[in-house]
Amino acid sequence: MAKTLVTGGAGFIGSHLCERLLAKGDEVIVLDNFSSGSRANLANLGDKLHIIEDSLLNVKAHETALSGVTRVYHLAALISGYDSLHDPEAYVDVNTVGLLRLIEVLRGLKDVRLIFASSSTVYGNNPNPPCSETDSPSPLTMYALSKYNGEHTLSIYQSLYEFDYVCLRLFNVYGPRQSPNHPYANVTCKFSHAAANGQSVLLYGDGEQSRDFVYVDDVVDALLLVSDNSQHQLYNVGTGQDASINDLLREAGRAGGKPLEVERRGDWPNDIRAIRADISRIQEEFDFCPKVQLADGIDHTVQFFRNQAGA
Repeated sequence: MAKTLVTGGAGFIGSHLCERLLAKGDEVIVLDNFSSGSRANLANLGDKLHIIEDSLLNVKAHETALSGVTRVYHLAALISGYDSLHDPEAYVDVNTVGLLRLIEVLRGLKDVRLIFASSSTVYGNNPNPPCSETDSPSPLTMYALSKYNGEHTLSIYQSLYEFDYVCLRLFNVYGPRQSPNHPYANVTCKFSHAAANGQSVLLYGDGEQSRDFVYVDDVVDALLLVSDNSQHQLYNVGTGQDASINDLLREAGRAGGKPLEVERRGDWPNDIRAIRADISRIQEEFDFCPKVQLADGIDHTVQFFRNQAGA
């Protein structure tokens, strides 16, 4: 049993991770300001969690509560590439300064490993998918840049202080508990919510943009696999397969029982045309194998939104 901190634990990925950590007997602390995370995501966990409601920027105020923590899953972040172009200072504050303050607190603890949720967006518009960890990053938004800065910050602390960490570049994560309400929510979430509720969707560009969609349970598997030790400090987490936005439209329509009505718009600012993960590194080292196919994952997600609508 480990004493574990999950920043952003009330969020989409974080809440699924907390469930798994509790199931294996960990003592789990959640640090979340609930600006985007939801208490409903943690409701079924009862009083098993210790929840600290505060900003990551105030993490130093909670040093006493974090005493004895040995595993930290850092998921808290602002996550919209589009918003980061319009409010870059907020992304620097939360994603860059917030990580720095967290590291400084953790340096005072013993035997800590930090697992950092980075993003596939650091690759930018790679003209030759799949993207490998050895490819040169080319972030196109302040969000992507903040994630790449986080990776580099951790590398510096490892060199200077032997700080133990690992970064996972997450590709397009989807599944139950994503919020469809944000105007720039993940397209998988938007389409699944629309399919469950008989709504129309917006389609930006021609729909032939392609993504590596990875189900949240597979992402949690990866987070847990790297939690104790690893041969590298950086791993891609995806499926190694891609699908177009048009493919996703068809899958969501199938899961919802009828094709989605589409309102077409122009191209999305700084959109990535195609991205797919080379997952050979995490496969070879940890035998990581994504279990959930896109059709099944969309089925689960549409059913989640149906259940919400009927609640």
